[in-house]
Amino acid sequence: MEDRLENIRFNVLRNALYHTARRLRFERLNRFMNFAVVLLGAAAFSEIFSGLSIPQSWIGAAVAIIAAAQLVFDLGGMARTHQQLQRDYYNLLADIEVTLNPDEQQCAHWYSNMVRITGDEPPTMCAIDAKAYNDAHAAMELPADDRLVIPFWHLVFKNWNSFEGHTYQKASEINR
Repeated sequence: MEDRLENIRFNVLRNALYHTARRLRFERLNRFMNFAVVLLGAAAFSEIFSGLSIPQSWIGAAVAIIAAAQLVFDLGGMARTHQQLQRDYYNLLADIEVTLNPDEQQCAHWYSNMVRITGDEPPTMCAIDAKAYNDAHAAMELPADDRLVIPFWHLVFKNWNSFEGHTYQKASEINR
C-alpha cells in the first residue's frame, strides 16, 4: 500500500514538474517573439538599420516570419495548456498530501484522477520528461542511483525533438 501511494505521489509530482518546464519554455518563447515583432515592426527602429546597409525588405521578412510562427505555433496557448495541466497535477498532489492514512480506495481514486489528467496532455517530450523524473526523484530524496541518465544531446535538443522510442537507463543499470 505504501509503495503504491509513493508511486502515485512520485508520478503526480513528476508530471507537475514536466508541465512547469514546458510552460516556462513556451512563455519565454512567446515573450521573445512578441518583443521581436514589436521591435522589428517599429518604423522608427527600421530607420536605424538603413545606416547599417541592411535592406528594409529583410527586416519586413523577419517581422512576417516571426509573426507567422507565433500565430501558427500559438506559444501562448501552449503555455496556458501546460499551466492548466501543472495546476491540475499540483491540486491532485495537494489532495494526496492532505490525507494522513489513505486506504486502497483513495489510492485508486488518485490514480484514476492522474490518468484522467494525463488524457488531456499533448505529446510528451521524452528528454524533458526524463529530467522531470530526475527532479521529482531529487525532491523526494530517493537514491541517486535510480535517476535516469540523459545524453547531453538530448538535453540540448529537449525542446525540439521528442526522442520518441528512446529508453533512458537508470544510473544503477549503467554502472553495473
